[in-house]
Amino acid sequence: MSNPFGGFTITSPLSSISHSPLHDLQSNCIRDYFGPTCQTVADCLVSKGPSTCAELISHIRRQCKRDVNSERLKLVQNLEPLAKSRKLAHLNLARGSEENGFIVEGATVRAALIVLIQHSLVKIIPPVKTAEVVGKNLKHRYAFECDRAIYIQRYPRFVEYAQKVYQETGAALIEELIVRGRMGTLEAIKESVECVLRYLSVDGDGETSDDEKKVLVQKAVDTMKIMIDDGYIELVPPIEDKSDSSSKNHILPKDRQDNSTSNNDVGNDELMEPFCSTDFVEVCARSILDLGQYKKAFIPGAVWRVNFKMFHAALRAFYLGRLVAERYSQVQFSGAIVSAALKFTAAKEFSPKYKPTYASEEQRQRMLEEKTVFTPDDIMDFLPPVVLTELKNKAGGARANLSSSLSAMATFVYPPVIDEIEDANGHPLGGKFEIASRQLLAYLRGRIFHQIIKDHFGDVAARICSILEAKGHLESESVAEDAMVPAKDAREILHQLYKSNYISMLYLHQSKQHNPSNAMYLWCVDKKRLKDTVLKNVCRALVNLRLRRQHEAQLGKDWIERAKLAGDTDENDSDMDKINYNKFCLGLERIENACLQLDETLMILKEFDS
Repeated sequence: MSNPFGGFTITSPLSSISHSPLHDLQSNCIRDYFGPTCQTVADCLVSKGPSTCAELISHIRRQCKRDVNSERLKLVQNLEPLAKSRKLAHLNLARGSEENGFIVEGATVRAALIVLIQHSLVKIIPPVKTAEVVGKNLKHRYAFECDRAIYIQRYPRFVEYAQKVYQETGAALIEELIVRGRMGTLEAIKESVECVLRYLSVDGDGETSDDEKKVLVQKAVDTMKIMIDDGYIELVPPIEDKSDSSSKNHILPKDRQDNSTSNNDVGNDELMEPFCSTDFVEVCARSILDLGQYKKAFIPGAVWRVNFKMFHAALRAFYLGRLVAERYSQVQFSGAIVSAALKFTAAKEFSPKYKPTYASEEQRQRMLEEKTVFTPDDIMDFLPPVVLTELKNKAGGARANLSSSLSAMATFVYPPVIDEIEDANGHPLGGKFEIASRQLLAYLRGRIFHQIIKDHFGDVAARICSILEAKGHLESESVAEDAMVPAKDAREILHQLYKSNYISMLYLHQSKQHNPSNAMYLWCVDKKRLKDTVLKNVCRALVNLRLRRQHEAQLGKDWIERAKLAGDTDENDSDMDKINYNKFCLGLERIENACLQLDETLMILKEFDS
């Protein structure tokens, strides 16, 4: 019987031998988005750590190059071409095909490294210049940003959020920045407008007029300025200072360095150089960007990228707000208020308009301590318009009603929601408050742990874990008594949980002979161990679901191609073909929904702490 998974390759030649589920997930995301060549380079950086380009090429060649007889290699190199137009004979030195990640050419490794740098998945570490190495041949090192690789599977979620907040223009801008990694100001505006025009051409019948294009360009410029001020788009930091630009061993060519390094480089300024473009969109964008109101926001020569941390902070505010609304529904708009406060905290951290200039170090330390503190006036701009309107229409006004709601939420204990820093009574600003985000996240994770154990081992196992977490170290008889189950069943469940690494056991000896019959076995829950186990299981399940989806898409690629070429008429499809195609689409949709749910769990367990 043939193996249906025989031709499905999922790893690179340099994949980690330990097969850490988190590393497997990061590697699979890169392979799915960038291809097997970039996956090989990323896995090499994970295994070796920060390395130079020469070290990467050498290590990849050792792993991917096959053993070739030197005499045979000389014979092939000395062969003359059969005709003048033909090239010299070439011997493939790789152990496998490039589709499976086997690469030996240095140019291929450099190209893959440039792609990863362009998408901020690889960080460039400039050489440290000291008095002893001045004038020597200095080389840059490259480090893989492991956490950013997981963001790849959340790109559609970020585009959907941008569409919800900033409409189609904001979604097109974020989508183009995600696809291209980094873009200049003019390029980002032009590509986003063209993306919206393609969307309109699909829905509409006629062509878009020049006046409508001009309105779209103006809207794209305004939307990009707002998203920069809100912190969802950020400047790409320079690789090195202007004074350190004498290093000549950088991997990027000179023209690429100017486009992707510093925001202060005016040598390649796309807004100031002369142009003779006939593109109407580009001409309109240049004329609008020359206005004085946009010169402060759009720095000449700036390079932009998506600020994924700000998107994560917005998603974190949404999930915690939904939790508070579910847990404490007795306070009106409790979820919206918590979400607004968390969004304000994220804006203070990432938005340029909230970054103050510190007059002294003492003032800077004070601002860092009060980063999460807010007043009712601070979060009014982040409330939904419907909620803000209703608060204003109530007696006392928006500030008084918002302050009373915050004070009411400060009395909740399990879980705590808000800490009242300064009493609201008599306060000129309505009081000062702080969101108890750590306690909310701990409560939400506790619910996740309880539900996972309940689904895998049953209600009794979940009850036993809760008892051990609350009371600490207990013997099996005490656990059985507290859980109200027979001692035999309790011991069996405890050993199942211990085998699955959910609980821990403390082995105490009462004598020097180490007799097991006289020893004491105390069971407990180690929260760090429990979290690591659940995180690994979630990553492993997510990897398996992604592989299943990729395999199903590979098996059903004929269905996908036929759907692309079908058009409006399906006269050549039989009823059985339609049934099979609907089953195929339904299966992919179920896998996608499962991946989204697991990814939400992964965000809560891993990402929301940062």
